Amino acid sequence: MVDVRFPIADVGGLLWYRAILPKVEPSEKLPVFYFLHGANSDPAQVMASSPITNLAIEERLIVVLPNAEFSYYTNARHKWHARWEDAITQELRRDVESRFPVLIGREHTGIAGLSMGGYGAIKLTLKHPEEYGFAGSMSGALDITEREPSWRRLQQTARLWRVFGTPAEFRHDEDVFELMHRSSSLQQVDWFVSCGEKDSLYPVNVRFAKRMEERGVPLHLRSTSGGHDWGTWDAVMPELFRAAGARLQ
Repeated sequence: MVDVRFPIADVGGLLWYRAILPKVEPSEKLPVFYFLHGANSDPAQVMASSPITNLAIEERLIVVLPNAEFSYYTNARHKWHARWEDAITQELRRDVESRFPVLIGREHTGIAGLSMGGYGAIKLTLKHPEEYGFAGSMSGALDITEREPSWRRLQQTARLWRVFGTPAEFRHDEDVFELMHRSSSLQQVDWFVSCGEKDSLYPVNVRFAKRMEERGVPLHLRSTSGGHDWGTWDAVMPELFRAAGARLQ
């Protein structure tokens, strides 16, 4: 495991990420799998709460976990130094490829995440299909751009406004359903989506899977009996990593 901090203009400071590196032979290179954390989380919690380290070793994947705060992996509209889409898809990728023995090219590059990170992985792949051959989401907050302002959730409402702007602005540019509708590259990516049936996000994940199927994309929603919690994610993570390893090797 390696912690890296490097200066990055897009976020106006240091970007921290953690890399899990299986042992390699001197001339060996491995696929790279970016894993995006959820809100109120970070790479350290993901590693402490899940079997991600062992899965990286088993599937022979270099796993990169960037710390992206409450960014929704989006270039914020009303916040300085918060161009997180550019940071993840451009500057982070360049640093990883220069620092570690990774195979280059979308056929060897995957991205996945949970909750906020699930939305981020799906959204970034829809916007940058030339970068990723595999995209995965566990309990993805795929409706985040559809949420209306709420006095009961004032802190979340303010956070979403800083990132996305008003609903009329962000709905087309950052909405996964709109991006899916526009995309002509859906078939180029292997998609993995899972969600617990007790999760409040289950209906929107079902809707996303159905829309993909209507577009002729072979995506099956992995439903579990769980909710929005680590028990549910840990149960599905081995299947996610097996799918990523099979696609990216």
